[in-house]
Amino acid sequence: MSNLSTKFIALDFFNFLKKPNDRQIKTSTKDKITLLFKFLLFELILTCIIILPLDYFIDKFIKLKSESLDYKQNTIYMVFILVVLLIPFFEEIIFRLALRYNSIFKRIISRDKWNRLFPWLVYAFSIAFGLVHAGNYFNNSPTFFLLSPLIVLSQLSGAFVISFIRVRLNFYYGFLYHALWNFMAAILIPTVMILFANPYTDKTANYTLNIEEKVFFHMNETQTTSLDLRKNKIYKIEATQLYLQDILNLIYGKGRYYVDEVIVDLKFSSKNGLSKEEFKRVLEKEYKIENSFD
Repeated sequence: MSNLSTKFIALDFFNFLKKPNDRQIKTSTKDKITLLFKFLLFELILTCIIILPLDYFIDKFIKLKSESLDYKQNTIYMVFILVVLLIPFFEEIIFRLALRYNSIFKRIISRDKWNRLFPWLVYAFSIAFGLVHAGNYFNNSPTFFLLSPLIVLSQLSGAFVISFIRVRLNFYYGFLYHALWNFMAAILIPTVMILFANPYTDKTANYTLNIEEKVFFHMNETQTTSLDLRKNKIYKIEATQLYLQDILNLIYGKGRYYVDEVIVDLKFSSKNGLSKEEFKRVLEKEYKIENSFD
């Protein structure tokens, strides 16, 4: 039975980062699950004190742009199947399944050579895992490529954590950790944030705007869009379960402006109407809207 105290895990992980080694820990299932949750807490703290401030810093230089999911893929069931289960499983096969000296490798390489090669395998697969996630964005500016190591720092750090878990425990615990992390990032945290967030309301003598954000698309709820646009003035908009990006495309034309992916119920009304530019400035009180050509 191994001593899996927090101090032992931290020291072992630090040594693993300096020089990865292919050594498995023999311990109880309870201790293995405890190790997973200790690393989940570690990554959450790392995200709060380093990743999020870094993202804020990067946002000063470049707007990271990503394509919105198809509505039918953005239901809680599809996100769970794709983001929590399937994608982590196949990524673990591609990037970490090979990180153990097994019967197949014994036929083609000696244990001594494997031990010398192993650190480079961990570094190479971890860096590749991080950089592959730069493909989540469609930016192609020199600034994006220059900052890409920082942009994917969360995935890079996660890659080393999962590599450590995969090696010290086994492939399935690595996959379980990956799935748990994605569940927190894609489902649990956004859901909690929306539950505690109040709908956005902006009311003046000339207009009223109400926006309620949604985490997921609901297949059993009606999706509607209504736009009253006359002589280049907007008098009324009613949209339910629509990406804010799609509302911008409807008003200004597809591809002119970019806003982060968010599904909204939006109601806007103005007795005298607002120009398109005025309405954009109203939205910019709450959302950062970028010119797509910048």
